[in-house]
Amino acid sequence: MREQIKSRILYVDDSHDNCVLFSLVLSEAGYEVQTAQSVATGLQIAQNHQFELYITDLCFPGEHGFDFIRAVRMFDRFTPIVICSVDSRSWIQKQAKQLSTQAFLILPIDLDKILPTITKLLGETFLF
Repeated sequence: MREQIKSRILYVDDSHDNCVLFSLVLSEAGYEVQTAQSVATGLQIAQNHQFELYITDLCFPGEHGFDFIRAVRMFDRFTPIVICSVDSRSWIQKQAKQLSTQAFLILPIDLDKILPTITKLLGETFLF
């Protein structure tokens, strides 16, 4: 029997509570999760490790999630990026599309929505 390789996800959010919650939920769903609480730390991790999915907030003290997305796209054009943010203004969502993100989820999020979104983006079969 072959062992299934876990998809690696980088979750970037300045909220410690969100990092813990998403890490717990995604780990229990079988994903390997790494978290970062700043754009700079997230970029450093992303440049030194391979991920199958990035999830980022947009609002950081003195930084913006769009900066993270732009920088990631400089060295990784194809890995899916999901935005999870409380800021759902139309111009924000338009900017997200222009930066080639694959999904925009509005916080607070129903955790039942995040797993099907991730499964779809990673091309996996949703088995539960």
